[in-house]
Amino acid sequence: MPWRLLSLLRSDPPGGRRNLAVYLDIAVVVAYSSAMLLVGWRARRQSGESYWVADRKYGTSRVSASLLITVFGATATMGVVSLGYERGLTGVWYPLTGAVALVPFGFFLAGRVRDLGVHTLPDILQRAYGNDVSVPAALLIAISWCGVIAAQMLAGASLLSGVFPVSFVPALGVVAVVFVIYTFWGGQLSVVRTDFWQLFLFLGGLLICANILLADTVGSGLSIRGAVPDGHLSFPVSEQFGWYELLVYYPLVVGLPFLVGPDLFSRVFCAKDGATARRSAFIAAAAIVPIAFLLVSLGLLIRALFPEIPPDTALPTALDSALPAGLKGIAVAAFLAAIMSSADTTLVTASTILSLNVIAPTRRKTESQRLWLTRASLIVLGICSWLVAGFVGGIIPALLLGFTIYIGGLVVPTLASFFRERIGVTANGAKWAVIVGGTTALLGGIDNGSLLRALVGVRGNELLQMLLGPSYPSILPLTLSLILILAVSKLSPGKNG
Repeated sequence: MPWRLLSLLRSDPPGGRRNLAVYLDIAVVVAYSSAMLLVGWRARRQSGESYWVADRKYGTSRVSASLLITVFGATATMGVVSLGYERGLTGVWYPLTGAVALVPFGFFLAGRVRDLGVHTLPDILQRAYGNDVSVPAALLIAISWCGVIAAQMLAGASLLSGVFPVSFVPALGVVAVVFVIYTFWGGQLSVVRTDFWQLFLFLGGLLICANILLADTVGSGLSIRGAVPDGHLSFPVSEQFGWYELLVYYPLVVGLPFLVGPDLFSRVFCAKDGATARRSAFIAAAAIVPIAFLLVSLGLLIRALFPEIPPDTALPTALDSALPAGLKGIAVAAFLAAIMSSADTTLVTASTILSLNVIAPTRRKTESQRLWLTRASLIVLGICSWLVAGFVGGIIPALLLGFTIYIGGLVVPTLASFFRERIGVTANGAKWAVIVGGTTALLGGIDNGSLLRALVGVRGNELLQMLLGPSYPSILPLTLSLILILAVSKLSPGKNG
C-alpha cells in the first residue's frame, strides 16, 4: 500500500539522522533560493526596456505561465489552503473570482493594453487624463501594493518558520531580503524567464503534497465527509460564505484587481503583441480552475488529518508532519516558487510605477538614470512592505487591504480611460475619483474599517450597511469613485486631459 511505504519513509530516525534530514531539506530550499539569486545576478546588467517590460518579446506560453503563477502567489500557498481548512469548498471562490475576471480582461482589455506600448498602468492614465491624475494614481498604487507585497513576505515567512526550526521574525527577514535582492538585480526580464519554470515546480510540489495527504487520509481510514465540520463541503455558498460575499464582496474586492491590476497589466506589457496577450489571459483563466480546486481540497485533507490547528498554519503543519525528508524540502521550494513569482512581479511593478510615474516626470532623465531610480524605489518599497508585513495579521487580510485601497481609487478611472470619449469622462472627474476614492479606502483599511465607521457615525453606519452590506468599508470607496467621476465630469465637461 502506498501509505504504508510513506509511513516507513517518515518513520522517526535517530537523533543524528533526524538532524541530517532537516539539513537535507534546508539544503534544497537554499539551493532553490541560490539559483534564483544567480538568475537575478546574471541579468543585473540590462537596459531599462528589459528591466521594465522584458523587451516586449515573449510569446503565449511564457506570458500565460507568468500570469498564472502571478495569480497563485501567497493566495495559493497559504491563503486558499487556509480558507479550505477554515470554511471548506467555498474557499475556492478566491482564485475562481480571479479566473472569471480574466475572461472579460482577455476579451476587452488585454490586447488594447498591450497595443498601447506603455510601461505602466499610470502611463495609460497619463495619456487619458494628464499628470494631475497619473501622479496621485501612481502614489496610490505604490502605497496599496505594499500590502500585496507584504502578503507574499508573510506567506514565505510562515512557510519557513512552520516547517524549519527558525522563528517567524528571522524567517520574515530572510524572505524579504531574498525577494528584494533577486528582483533588484533581475527586473521583469528575470521574472518572465523564471516564471515558466517556477510554475512547473509549484505544480509538481502541489501534486506531491496532495497525493501524500490523500494517501495518509485513506491509510488512516478517514472519510473527508465525516472528518471535516458540517458545511465544509457545501457549495457554492455555506453558512460562513453567503450570497452577499459571492455576488457582491468578492466580485468587487477580489475580482476587479484581476480585471484592472498593475501587476497583471505588467505581464501583458511583456507580450510580443496584443493577440498573445489575449490568448494568455484565456489560458490563465482556464488553468486557474483545476488548480484552485486542488488547493482547496488540500485544505480539506489537512483539516481531516489535523483538525485542531490554526487555519494559517495548515500548510506548514502538513508539510512538516506528513512529508518525508527530501520531499519536504522540494515541497517548500515549490510553494516558495509561487510566492516568489508573485512577490517579484508586484515589487518590480510597484517600483517601476513609483520611479517612472512619480519621480522621473519631475525632471528630464536618461534611461539609465530612470533605471537607477527604479532600483532605488524597489529597495524603498521592499523595506516598507517588510514593515507592513510585521504589523498586518494574516495573509488574506494583507491582500485585501492592498486590493481595497487600490480598487477605491483607481479601478473606475482606469476602466473609464478606455471609453473616455464615449461616456464623457474628464480629467477633473478622474482626479477627484482617485483622491476621494483612495482616501476613503485608506480610512476603511485602518483597523478593519473601525476608523471609517466612527467617522460616519451610528446612523451613517446603519444606512451604509443597509445600502452596501456589512462590508461597506471596502465597497464605499468604489461607489464614491464611480459617483464622483460621473458627477464631476458632467459638471466640468470641457476639462479633459
